[in-house]
Amino acid sequence: MCNLSKGVEEKGIRKGIVAMVSTLKELQIADEIILSKIREKFGLTEETAETYLKEIS
Repeated sequence: MCNLSKGVEEKGIRKGIVAMVSTLKELQIADEIILSKIREKFGLTEETAETYLKEIS
């Protein structure tokens, strides 16, 4: 059951990151700022943050 809750948590975090990136892109925020913000807010590595950014592009 612990693995299930961890998976649900990760899915929710992923949805939040995707929504944040999408919103910032709609507001025409520069990619460098988006990367900085999602790394700061979610504690991501640069590589992982770039993956989210590319996913939305």
